[in-house]
Amino acid sequence: MPPADLMPEWHDMQGLVLSPYTHLEESAYLLFQINDPYAAEAQRWLRAVLPQIAPVEKRVRREDYPDVNVNLALTYSGLKKLSACMGQQPIGFSRAFVEGIDGSEHRCRILGDVDRGASIDWEWGGSPRPVDVLLMVFARNDTLLRHAVLSLHPHRRQMKRRACIRGTSRALLKNREHFGFVDGLSQPILAGSDDAEYFPTSRHLTALGEFVLGYPNATSGTPQVPSLSRCADLGRNGSYLVLRQLEQKYFDFWDYCEEQAGHDPALTAHVAEKIIGRRLDGTPLVPMTSHTNNEFGFAEDAHGYGCPMGSHIRRANPRDSFDDNNQPAQAAILTNAHRILRRGRAYGPPATRDHRDDERRGLMFLGLNASIEQQFEFIQQNWINSEEFLGVAGECDPLIGRRVAGNGHRNSFTIPALPRPARLNQLRKFVRVRGGEYFFLPGMRALRELAQC
Repeated sequence: MPPADLMPEWHDMQGLVLSPYTHLEESAYLLFQINDPYAAEAQRWLRAVLPQIAPVEKRVRREDYPDVNVNLALTYSGLKKLSACMGQQPIGFSRAFVEGIDGSEHRCRILGDVDRGASIDWEWGGSPRPVDVLLMVFARNDTLLRHAVLSLHPHRRQMKRRACIRGTSRALLKNREHFGFVDGLSQPILAGSDDAEYFPTSRHLTALGEFVLGYPNATSGTPQVPSLSRCADLGRNGSYLVLRQLEQKYFDFWDYCEEQAGHDPALTAHVAEKIIGRRLDGTPLVPMTSHTNNEFGFAEDAHGYGCPMGSHIRRANPRDSFDDNNQPAQAAILTNAHRILRRGRAYGPPATRDHRDDERRGLMFLGLNASIEQQFEFIQQNWINSEEFLGVAGECDPLIGRRVAGNGHRNSFTIPALPRPARLNQLRKFVRVRGGEYFFLPGMRALRELAQC
């Protein structure tokens, strides 16, 4: 058993750390900017909202869970404004969080947020439209969600609302994202959780310190816990939160796959599945797997004849692709060093290929990690946007990777096959960033400190 000071303090973590709230069908994401002269009033608003913010719930039956759950996160500017009300200042927060998602040209290149993806064109977030507060509301039905959003909304004098994005009801999409693929698979299992006890040998078992500050990570190190000038452990039980509004070009995606397939319906689905790396029902394109098997490794498909080397799921989570066969196998908890906890939801109405429309739809990508640089940004730079990945040269992620005008190779995708590989050329921008920011998800004690409760 770990020392008492390293035992998970679940009661002090916001509920999002352990639960994606799959039992709550409705969701909304509200983004605000604190009006500087009224930061003290914003602090009073936080004090009023605090009783509604949900810590981790560990109950036996889902029926026993609350009908509404609220979580709250702050950007660095929001944290500074609330801290200033107490005559304090934030100390020791990560450079990425302090700079913000578009805080430097280097950071924008890492994420691929250049050219038409630059933050100047975003609807919220980044330097052009700064955000201080993120309020996430999850509810069992539409009536409860609407009531919660109205009751939690601050006065316009306190904060300016930058955006309110309503999540798509999970019942409408049937656990799929808008392109039609089963979503939410391949999640890390947090050490110390109930799932870790049920699946102690899972390849997804991950050190709690990879996501929550104050605990050992995969390398047995404990990342720095940020603080306020008079609150040394403010960051303990908190996590860095990445939020990106990703608009999905549904008709562009399926039109492209249909064109590449010569308008053959079966081949159209095959092309789409090769891009993703899974079948529509979630089955990985790795030999001898099923849609219920998430413990597979890519060593079983070493040349990518099933799941292409550059497909989306291989780039987002390479699993055992970089294992050294000359070294003894290590436990997953010692090697899962670049994972993120995904807690996103779809937004916008579902689409069908027989009824074209101009509706906006996509994914509110939400990822939790203890190090933005070594987790989210590492994945974006070294796997998603890398032009050198597992022997694939001159290409990037075919679904969400950066596109470069006039660069034919970077806009291509190779599908390994015999006697020769197939290549998809002139990939389109199937996913566009419409907003984004880096947040900090404080623990419950930290929220009480910031609210001066």
